[in-house]
Amino acid sequence: MDLFTREIVGFNVSRFHNSELVLGALEDALKKNTPPDYLHFDQGTEYDSQKYTNSVQGLGTKISMSTKSSPWKNAYQESFYSQFKVDLGSTDRFGELGELIEGISGAVLYYNTGRIHIAMKMSPEQFRKGSQEMKDGSSREMGTRHTLF
Repeated sequence: MDLFTREIVGFNVSRFHNSELVLGALEDALKKNTPPDYLHFDQGTEYDSQKYTNSVQGLGTKISMSTKSSPWKNAYQESFYSQFKVDLGSTDRFGELGELIEGISGAVLYYNTGRIHIAMKMSPEQFRKGSQEMKDGSSREMGTRHTLF
């Protein structure tokens, strides 16, 4: 999730909750985006693994990690997940892995392009495009890019 636009910029699906899962999400995000200045995540072992932290630091990205038992420090992501589970619906309805991935892709697409974000009063994509137009029309810097996982 890009903290500025609230867009979901990458995701990955795996049968295992490990560093390969989050590395896949990072790689997916980097296919369409430049590396962020900062990457924030919680205390999960998948994020704290040597392989993941080395990959992030190799991008020139600074790591920001929540302290233990501090879920509010990752509130944007926690809020997204709670609503995402509602938008996706029961995963029991998917008979095949491909159907689940298609369902997740559709829910992410809806979140990014169709769902109105209360604080921005528009979808994350509309906000990004409007912010980009504003940046292109002035010499003002947009600021530091922060991404949450």
